This record gives sequence, C-alpha cells and structure tokens, in this order.
Amino acid sequence: MSLVPSDPIAAQAERNQLYEDYYNNIVPKRLPVSMSVGHHILAELGGVDFFDYQFDFSKLAGIAEEICEKQYSDTLPVGGVGFASRPPSYFQLLESQSFKMGAGGFVQHPEVIGMLAEEYDALIEDPYAAILELVLPRQHKALAMDDPVGRGNAVHLSRLSLSDDGAAIGPTLGALSAKYGYYAGAPRGSGGFTAAPYDFLADQLRSFSEVSKDVRRNRAKVIDACDALYPLMFLAGLPPAPHPRGAVGTPLHMPTYMREKDFVEVWLPTYTKMLEQYAARGARVSMFNEHDWMRYLDILQDQPKGHLMRFEYGIESAQLIVDKLAKTHFYGGLYPIVNVKAKSKQENIDAVKALLDIMMPGGGYQFGFDKGAIMASDIPLENYNAIAETIRDYGVYTNAGESFGTPLNTEGFAKDDNPVLGGKYAFNWDEFKKQYPYTPDSARARFENYYNSMFTYYMTLLM
Repeated sequence: MSLVPSDPIAAQAERNQLYEDYYNNIVPKRLPVSMSVGHHILAELGGVDFFDYQFDFSKLAGIAEEICEKQYSDTLPVGGVGFASRPPSYFQLLESQSFKMGAGGFVQHPEVIGMLAEEYDALIEDPYAAILELVLPRQHKALAMDDPVGRGNAVHLSRLSLSDDGAAIGPTLGALSAKYGYYAGAPRGSGGFTAAPYDFLADQLRSFSEVSKDVRRNRAKVIDACDALYPLMFLAGLPPAPHPRGAVGTPLHMPTYMREKDFVEVWLPTYTKMLEQYAARGARVSMFNEHDWMRYLDILQDQPKGHLMRFEYGIESAQLIVDKLAKTHFYGGLYPIVNVKAKSKQENIDAVKALLDIMMPGGGYQFGFDKGAIMASDIPLENYNAIAETIRDYGVYTNAGESFGTPLNTEGFAKDDNPVLGGKYAFNWDEFKKQYPYTPDSARARFENYYNSMFTYYMTLLM
C-alpha cells in the first residue's frame, strides 16, 4: 500500500494543524509522528559507500524516496544537510581537529582543548575576540591568525562547500515533502540552535575533564566565564522570527556529571536566564536532556514555563515526569531505540502503547526516542514502521481541542537589553558611520545582518 496520500495538500494541512494545536497548548486530534532515518542508514540501505555519499549527497536521492514509501511519518523522514550533519568537506577545508572523519566513515568529535586555563581572563574580558583569536585557530587550523590569506580562503571555501552539500539533496527532499504531504515545518526563521554557556565552555573550550577540574580549583573564573559567554550563546540561537512552532535546540551535556550544588550554582543561572529571555521574545527552547535527569526534576519543574524538555533516560520514571512537568512544560523522548531491534514487532507495539498510556493524558507529550539510531540494523524497518503506525492509530485524543499545560512566557518576562554582542570585533554602527559618513541610516540593518551572519558562522564552527 502506497504512503502517497490521495490529496497531499489536504494531508499536509491536517499535519500542520496537529503541530499548530500542540505548540499552542491545544490538545491535537492525535499525536504527531516524527520518524527520521539518518544519512548513514540511508546509505547502508541503498548500498551507497559511506565516503562517497558524504561528498555527494545526491547519491541518497533514490533511497530517500524508498524510505518515504516504506516508513510512515508525519514529518519528512529524511533530514537535509547543514552544519549539524557534520559534512566532512566543510571541516576538511577548515583543517578541523574538533570534527574529524574516522576510518568507519563517521565524523567524530574528540575531546579537545581550545582554551588554556590561563586564558580565562581573556575570555571574560572579550569573549568574541577570545573565540576568534584563540579558540578557532586551535580547533580549526586553517583559521590560524598568522595566515590571513589562508584564513580568508578557508572561510569562503567552507561556506561554499556547505551550500553545495545542502543543494545536492535539497530539491529531492522538497519534492518528496510535497508528494507525500508532510508537515511543512516551522515558519522560516523561527528556529535556532545553541548551547548552555557552561556546556559550550566544557565542550569546545576547556574539555570535559579540564572544566571539571576548573570548577574545583577556579570556581569564580568559571562562573564569570559563563556570564561572559551568555550573550554569545543567546544571540547565536536567537531566531530572527520567533513562532510557537519554532524552537531553539539546546542539547544539554554536563549537568548529570556534576554535583547538584555545582549544577545549581555554576551551570544553571545562565541557562535559566537564557530560557527567560527567549520566552520574553516568544522563542521556545527545545532541550535534549542527555543522560539521567531524574534527580533534577524538581529544578526543571521550576524553570520558565512553556519550553520543551526531551529526555534520554527515565522511562522507568515516566509517570513521575508527567506528575512533575505536565502542568508547566512540553515533554518528550524516553522510548529506548534499542527496543526497535531487541523486541519483536508486537512487543514494540505493546511497549509503545504502555508508554503512551502514561504520557498522553497530560497533553504535552511528544513521542521520541532516547537517542538516534546509527546503523540500519538498529531500526529494522518492519518494527520501526509498526511503532509509527501505533503512535498514529493508538495516540488519538478523546479530548481534542481542550487546553493543556502552561503557555510560553506566562510569567511575563520582560526583554533585557543586555544580550548584545560587544568587544572589538562587534559591529558598531556609529564608528562605521564616522568612517563612511555618506552611508544612509536606511542601510544600517543591511550591514548589521552581514555581521550577524558572520558571527553565526563562527559560532556554528564550535557547536
């Protein structure tokens, strides 16, 4: 039976409404289904060499359509190509040590140090300058400060490469989305991606092991560094056009490896401020709570309301998650990806129904897996599709149209003017106007957009 709807436009309108209702705190007709298949899995299923496709993503076009025909989903089950896809051409042109392709064909992120312990003061004084002058040249060797020609070439070439990689598969995905009537997605410009300031400090600047030492031996500097990084992290993820269906993605790495005292005093303040200020601008945060956050549920319960919290571990505590978060937040995740291959088709159907029985009544649940699949053997398609069909057919609400949860920014957070990019490399219109006095004020937004685009490019190199 073909999954192509008889009326793709009507099918898309129905799917759009599911998400429109959900993100506006209205119980939808049923749970929306989002079942993605990663690029490596597509290549494996299509018999395409891992190295070949990553330098020409158009090689995935044929198998992408096959997946759409076999796998039910309300969203396009095949992702596009952007920096988060870790395309190797992009990072090779930058001579990256932060993202490297291994012998198996996977781009990996080793533990790296981009900032030395003695450089905290430089980061605190001018964080953007420290990233441009100290961190990026270490993490991406082609951005060396002593080679301005090579640095300029690498920036230009890497951006061209990323654009070409996206364009190689983009038209195919657009055609499939129209053919199958998939959810159109959030409005353009309503999404973003960033990191919690402490996680950014740990991941790309100091490394997991070193930042853990810093908290013990140089606690005040770490706190000051998080404060200094906050405007950069906030602006890097800020959507230009926030919308209820859009979201700012934030994978949360470090808290479960910290003592609760350190989490509360060092990690949490800047992230809470981020949640407040995004809410004040109508931007929802979609956080992925990595590892086991169950000991922090009371703290999460008290965070700014209306954001989405997706959990990796905690399926044994599913009812507790509902009890703590259903009245204040959106929530998702939990279903173990290992179940797809470890359990039979019927066992997966039963397990999904049992989870939905717990999670659905609060109205704010969004089905999701605890982690992404890596290989085709992780998600036998018969079982994977059975899970999708179960969510679609069993996840039907009897109280559709009722309100649930708490809308974003119910607390009425006011915009804070402090999240601005400062320092010697930030754009300053007044100085620009002094240098070029005949530039009309009407051109200001244009130049600001150019500088913002450059800032976003540099920040994505470290996320």
